[in-house]
Amino acid sequence: MGLLESPVSGRRGLTPACLLALAACARYVPQPIEPATHVAQYRARRLDDSALVAWVARWAERPAARRWTDRQLAVAALGVRAELARARADWRAAAAGERTARGRPQPGAAVDVERAVSGSEGQPPWVVSLAGLFAVELGGKRGARLQRAQARTTAAEAELRLSAYGIVRGSRAAVSAVLAAESDLAQARREAEALGEVQRLEQARYQEASLTGAELARTASEAQAARVQVSAAEAAVLATRAALAGALAVPARALDSVEVAADSGSGCASVGSAGPDSLATLALTRRPEIGRVLAEYAAAEADLRLAVARQYPDLELGPGFIWDQGVDRWTLALTLPNLLGFRNRAPIDEANAVRAAAAERVGEVQDALLAEVELAAEGCRGALVERGATDSLVAAAQRAAQLAHAAYERGETSRLEPALADLTVVRAERARAAAEARLRASGASLDAASGIWSAIGADRWPDPRSDELTGETPR
Repeated sequence: MGLLESPVSGRRGLTPACLLALAACARYVPQPIEPATHVAQYRARRLDDSALVAWVARWAERPAARRWTDRQLAVAALGVRAELARARADWRAAAAGERTARGRPQPGAAVDVERAVSGSEGQPPWVVSLAGLFAVELGGKRGARLQRAQARTTAAEAELRLSAYGIVRGSRAAVSAVLAAESDLAQARREAEALGEVQRLEQARYQEASLTGAELARTASEAQAARVQVSAAEAAVLATRAALAGALAVPARALDSVEVAADSGSGCASVGSAGPDSLATLALTRRPEIGRVLAEYAAAEADLRLAVARQYPDLELGPGFIWDQGVDRWTLALTLPNLLGFRNRAPIDEANAVRAAAAERVGEVQDALLAEVELAAEGCRGALVERGATDSLVAAAQRAAQLAHAAYERGETSRLEPALADLTVVRAERARAAAEARLRASGASLDAASGIWSAIGADRWPDPRSDELTGETPR
């Protein structure tokens, strides 16, 4: 009987095809992670690494000896920070989802074998059917699915750029804190030295019975307080340098003997040159938060389109052949699953509500950015006023010191008077240095709020989609 032999011959014929299909299948390859490997890599990072220095030199000036500017350090952070690599991997994963969304339903096959146990009346008892399965998507589901995947890729890219922006902004803020702490340490040491000189002169006056013990004790207390301030300033330098190392994702010892400097940014000067409206326009066009929230809205729009498309049933075709107890027949099956899907409006209502919420988030982010720009601009104006006042304070203290020194040279006063005047100058200069540090920090905040200094995507910054340090490029 040919029927009894056909399964054997069919099995022989299908064996090569099955082997070929199995060979074409992708195989699972386990890739376990060893956390200690990354820890060792972190501890081995150095700013003087030749590959890192060469890469930084592509986007900024080559670091001179051990001197790094905030821009050079920001570029270095873009090359080593793990969250940027993670955001880049998320973007590539989202881009890979576009290939999945672009695919069409794959055909299938169905085989059915039956054997009659009674009533065959001499006919072969076997019934064999073979049918193909073909699904046709209706209602624009594939286009909506592809639009959603593309929107998610755009959102992932916006998130990647936002991560890069955060790294650049954080590294510059950390550099600004280091510069402020180091400046305060230098000024605190000057004040302690000046107080020490005053204390020495007062001690001599006390021995001459020209000064009371209470006055001497008061100066000694001030000198001790100044030494405490020096210790606090030294601790602040260590803390801010450790914070800078964390912002760069390098060990703290990698910054040993590294001189940190500020790059020439626009700073608070842009308040008068650009104006608040221009700065707000820059923020709304350059800040990556806007790109991210608009991409999220596009994704919500695509989700709504897909929910609407899913109202329409898909068409499933099943052409086949049946060998029924010696009788050959061709069949064609048509299936419309989810025929009443148009009555289920809950997913559409949900997607519509999600889109409305995404639209409100756009306005929320715009409000936040506009408020941030205005706050930074007002901070610059206040810092400029403070710096002007401290300039006047230093000028007045210097004039008083000149008069005190002139009186001492004429023999009208003792050496203590010009020493006290010099102490006043040192304290005024310390106040001015603190005002300049706040002005520099305010300028950095304004640059970051408006996107002037750290606009990721400009020609002066590396493309966050590529990891040129390791040779990976955008796909």
